[in-house]
Amino acid sequence: MSRGTALPRLTSLRLFAAAVVVVFHLDQWGIASLPASLSTLGFIGVSFFFVLSGFVLAWGTDPALPARRFYRHRFARVWPSHAVMVGVAALVPVVAVARSWEIAVPNLFLVQSWWTDPEVVFGMNGVAWSLSCELFFYAMFPLTVYVLRRVPGVVQWALPLVALVVAGYVGLQDAGLGEHLPVLRFSEFLLGVVAGLALREGWRPRVHPLVAAVAVVAGLAICYRAPFPLPNVIMPVPFLLVLLSAAARDLDGRGGWLRSRALIFAGEASFALYLVHELVIINLAPHLWEIGPQWVMALIIAATACVCAVVLHLVVERPFNKLLRGRSRSVALAPPEELTHDDDAELTGAGDPHAREGDRV
Repeated sequence: MSRGTALPRLTSLRLFAAAVVVVFHLDQWGIASLPASLSTLGFIGVSFFFVLSGFVLAWGTDPALPARRFYRHRFARVWPSHAVMVGVAALVPVVAVARSWEIAVPNLFLVQSWWTDPEVVFGMNGVAWSLSCELFFYAMFPLTVYVLRRVPGVVQWALPLVALVVAGYVGLQDAGLGEHLPVLRFSEFLLGVVAGLALREGWRPRVHPLVAAVAVVAGLAICYRAPFPLPNVIMPVPFLLVLLSAAARDLDGRGGWLRSRALIFAGEASFALYLVHELVIINLAPHLWEIGPQWVMALIIAATACVCAVVLHLVVERPFNKLLRGRSRSVALAPPEELTHDDDAELTGAGDPHAREGDRV
């Protein structure tokens, strides 16, 4: 079995996935939109995070890592920033859907996506519904890997593909459940896990970046006409091709702009950007309507969200992750030049949706 090593391109790619979600919410809240309503497809950024999460966890998690330590690392990586944003949502003038104690409690414990009431699912800091899905993914990860390692490769690949079909069918019957129910969104995570395990076992597919880009464009063209939430089951395969292409180039030791320190840092902070951006949009927009063109509003809001994200990343995410993990270092938050092969290394190169040793979206 090959030992996990850093894949910094995957960290940088997280920034673009987070940016797509920001564009989606700028459109949703009437601030700005892309031509031909392309920004309405921005919700698929979450699907990218789910596939990435499974991929980097499977690639980077040491099989000998005790489950209890794995769960502690995931808690340290995700919950502190989420808890802070729940507090922020309780204090800001406006939230996306609703807030109350009854909504805050399941939200705080990241179980809100199991509710059918949209006010609970998207209450408080609405984007945290995806973290509720991630919590389920993390809980299932050790068992999932145990099972996958004991079935033939063809069965491993068949499982997520069948799960995607089932998720698409259920989503067509009930779009709400198809969007947020963790057991249905698990199909995207599972696809990433299967590919990450195969990569760890020595599989080295050669996916040219142009092929991956064409697959994404073709997928988006299909999604443009597909009913919601079918894009969530159409795009995981093109997204996986992007991850495989980027991972192969990292494993080959190739340089490139996606390995720049600035982009890697931005990718690390993308989890914080995901958490803060919608609350920034809905609370800042009412004060900007008179300043001029909507694109100027969008730039101001995006810049403000980025500043808030960096603060959350540096003041909350990094220090609390270090504190709660104990002696084991978080590779997700380590500069590339400091990466080493720790005994329990979870080396992946992703930062969150959504981390180098396990995601967030």
